[in-house]
Parts: sequence; C-alpha cells; structure tokens
Amino acid sequence: MAGLMDELSARGYKITPQRRIILQVLADSSRHLSAEEIAEQVKKIEAGISVATVYRNINLMVELGIVSKLDLHDGPARYELNQGHNHHLVCLGCGNAVKLDICPMQGEIKKLIEENGFEVDSHHFEITGYCRECQARRKQ
Repeated sequence: MAGLMDELSARGYKITPQRRIILQVLADSSRHLSAEEIAEQVKKIEAGISVATVYRNINLMVELGIVSKLDLHDGPARYELNQGHNHHLVCLGCGNAVKLDICPMQGEIKKLIEENGFEVDSHHFEITGYCRECQARRKQ
C-alpha cells in the first residue's frame, strides 16, 4: 500500500487520512466494493468522513489509475485497487466479480493489433452471467 501512497504523492496529491483509510478498506477487501460499501467501512474507522468525500476520492483515484472501476450493467459500479489487468467474470444478479488470472490480449487479438499497427492504451475484459447462487435463486 505504500506504493499507492507514493503514487498519490508523486502526482502532487496530499496523503490525507481519508485517502489512506479508503485505500486501506480496498486493500483489506477480498472482493470488489461499491462506493456505498466503501463508505460504510470507512465510517467504521472514522465516522466523520462523509459519503461525498468517499465518492470524490474514489473518482480521483480512478482518474489516476490507482483504483479500477468495474461498471456493472444494472448495478452500482464496484471498485478495487488497480493491480494491473482487470479481467472478470461478473454476476448480473448479485454483482460479485471474480478476477481472471488470464489475459485475452494474446493469440488472434494480439495478432490483429500488430497487423493494424494499433497502439493499445488500456483494455479490460469481462464476461457477464449469473453465479451458482443466483442461478439457483432464479430457478426458484
């Protein structure tokens, strides 16, 4: 997490207690969190931090590339610390996202990029559907 703080500082942003707590909440989470969930966790640590402050800081961290934003089709956006590639299986029922350890930027896709002389700035990949639990609920 020190590297993330260094990144903020290197870009001219102060390491505020609010930013430190938000980054800690994201670092401690084993799943993607909505801004509301982040705000709930932040308030447990420091009750005086407003939801607006959480949103403002999350948006800044997304702009800086420190936090990744996962836009769900029918649910709230979810956030995680940016640790490189962001490829996921996303449940449309509960919003849970499973990080994939593989990158589709290989094989035929990589060949097409090279053939077209295309310079990739960034990419993301997600497969949407329903997890086991949500499939079972839908059948009931």
